[in-house]
Amino acid sequence: MTRPRVGDRAGDLSATRTQRTLRDTLHEIPVDALVPVGWRVGTEVVQFEDRLPADGVTLSHDNYPRDLVISDAGTDGDHALVVHERDRVAGRRTVVAGVPSADDDREELTAALRAASRMAARIETGVSGDSTVDRADPSVSLSSDDDRRVNFY
Repeated sequence: MTRPRVGDRAGDLSATRTQRTLRDTLHEIPVDALVPVGWRVGTEVVQFEDRLPADGVTLSHDNYPRDLVISDAGTDGDHALVVHERDRVAGRRTVVAGVPSADDDREELTAALRAASRMAARIETGVSGDSTVDRADPSVSLSSDDDRRVNFY
């Protein structure tokens, strides 16, 4: 029996690379200034159809049976991220917004959070708008030490 060469070992990580995720980007943007009051922001791994699992950012509210999920899963060539409305009762997801590609991950995720926030306001009030969005200091990000409304679950 021959021993595997060093490059062939299962533990060889020379071909791996670090991938920037939505979670990483989420820490760099002013989440509280973008998300309506009462909505929690979290992250989870999502899977759409037969695609590989992907990172997702979720907006959820205890009073509403629908979540908003931001992910690159389910995107087409025209969009970097899409916002899905997930009905927890019926168990289905519907695309409600798309975010075009930009050169900046923060810009894409900020645009997706704004779109999700408009959908959250529609869920709350039945009309489109962002009337419940907290106008906190937009320079504050999750990297600061103050108390943020973001929950990672």
